[in-house]
Amino acid sequence: MTKYSENNVSTNLTDSKLSNNTSNTNTEKSALQLPNHVNLEKWEDAGYVWSGSITPRMLKRLVDIVPEEYQDKAINLKCELKKQGQLLMLMMAYTGDIWVTCQRCLMPLNIDVTHDAELILLQREEQQSLVDESDDYLLLEELLADQPENIKGDRLLPLKKLVEDELLLDVPLFAKHDDCEMAVKQVGEIIEEETENPFAALEALKGKL
Repeated sequence: MTKYSENNVSTNLTDSKLSNNTSNTNTEKSALQLPNHVNLEKWEDAGYVWSGSITPRMLKRLVDIVPEEYQDKAINLKCELKKQGQLLMLMMAYTGDIWVTCQRCLMPLNIDVTHDAELILLQREEQQSLVDESDDYLLLEELLADQPENIKGDRLLPLKKLVEDELLLDVPLFAKHDDCEMAVKQVGEIIEEETENPFAALEALKGKL
């Protein structure tokens, strides 16, 4: 199966049918925004590609940790769902930065999230023997447990949630600059008290001797 994405158009072409016969070509225009779910009944075997930009404001958990002025900063993303042998793979390629608040100086801090991620989606637990210990994998049964109800009973892969999960893994629990000072917030007015000079009494005594 050969797949490519161009100008936000997701196209699937069977290798043996790369010809001018358009009746054998299955083409679907990709959503302009990252879809919440991908219907596995339709795309598991055919393959699915989405390419475009996302922002923290689109992701409900990420937006909580990004300052307001940086919530519309774009992150380029390409997602590809495809089968490799018996395994279903989800590849995600990120390019961009996320801005958070430094937990030490309370100033903006940017985190480079440019990286590629590969997630294996297992149909059943028995397939765990097909993956290496270093591979990241999830059971589809667990992923689909919280899917929205649909009349047809289709399996809906929570694509947006998986994309957000991967980004959240890039944000440290205690995000801070490499070199900055602790922000100290002053509460109330600081009253400077005059301290008594311990040698003042000796100076006064010297004058009387």
